[in-house]
Amino acid sequence: MNKIEHNITKIYLIKSARWLMLTTPYLPLFMGENGIDKSSYGLLAAIHALSIIVLEIPSGYLADVIGRKKTLVLGSLLGAFGYIIYSMSFSFSGFLLAMVTLGIGQSLISGADSAMLYETLVAVKKQGQYSKYEGRLIAIGSFMETAGAPLGGLLALASLRYPFIGQAVVALIAVPAALTLIEPQCQKVLKGHTTNILTTLKKSLLFDRKLLLLVFYSALIGTGTYTMAKAIPYWHSETIQSSALELGLFWSALNLSAALFSSYAYKVERKINRLTFMTGIGLMVSLCFFGLGATSNYASQYPAIALLFLFYCCRGLATPILKNYINDHTSSEIRATVLSVRMFLVYVMFAVLFPVMGWVGDLSNWGNALMLAGCYFASFSSAAIVVFYLAQKQKEATVESAQLDLSTD
Repeated sequence: MNKIEHNITKIYLIKSARWLMLTTPYLPLFMGENGIDKSSYGLLAAIHALSIIVLEIPSGYLADVIGRKKTLVLGSLLGAFGYIIYSMSFSFSGFLLAMVTLGIGQSLISGADSAMLYETLVAVKKQGQYSKYEGRLIAIGSFMETAGAPLGGLLALASLRYPFIGQAVVALIAVPAALTLIEPQCQKVLKGHTTNILTTLKKSLLFDRKLLLLVFYSALIGTGTYTMAKAIPYWHSETIQSSALELGLFWSALNLSAALFSSYAYKVERKINRLTFMTGIGLMVSLCFFGLGATSNYASQYPAIALLFLFYCCRGLATPILKNYINDHTSSEIRATVLSVRMFLVYVMFAVLFPVMGWVGDLSNWGNALMLAGCYFASFSSAAIVVFYLAQKQKEATVESAQLDLSTD
């Protein structure tokens, strides 16, 4: 095996260290134990998103300038440090520092990891299999979340602080994996200073409407999956009201369904055209938020649980397929930057939505907050699909006109 091909395994390790989440289902509970209500948690989540927003695009550009490896090493170190701060915090200010640190680390990794994977596949002449490997990457991450939630639940039975201590240890696994990565020679490193980032963005997005639309739509669906992950613990505590361990097991089952579907994402991509797939995913995300909100007051929660499993199955398909749509339309030297723009938009939209959801949840109930999210995603996804459809029709008309001119000549 070519040495550079070992990058794939190391990227899987970095992903595993990031996704073996002992803490995610219990974060709102941990916050509540330390005096943080829904509105304050919504504010902290928005600040975390903003800390990612500030560096998301510059970090992607940095990965294109200095290389993916250095960016991934720094991001991995900050990720471990953020959870160390979490495990030692007891107040809003401590949680704020932890979230900002994690946000910066996360912004350094996002975009760079997918770009490193793609460039590695190019180096070993397997770039046509990106959806397959990205799907496996998502599957591994989801399997890690599946394993992490019940492990964190066992720790949480003793103390809600223990999962955060364990998470700091897990996060350190990414550091040696990042340090031993090999930078692909096929990567075209951008020359010049960081002030050229505006020129890069203009060339990659503003002058390419199709790419801009693909990035926006992928970001919108990413916002939906991220928002749902943040919303489930509150929904679970208000409706099912079970123990932390039972929440962890439920969380694991959801992520297992996403993992199974993401493993076959590349097969689905081959069978469904882009517009049909994008329309279906947007519809499912919106309907699941509406349905979950509408069933929050039902005596039986089986319909809501079924909707959540449907949502996570769609999530497993959407992430690798939508990312590959972007990769297919992006050149090597700006790929990390463009993927970082996607994550930038995810956190911008989340930062706008989630604090309002927290405020609505405190004023009334979490079901109304979920209905609000459903309106948010239904409006934006419908508008994006209409624009994409019109752009596709315009392109087809232009091609037909050109062919008619040629036949006339």
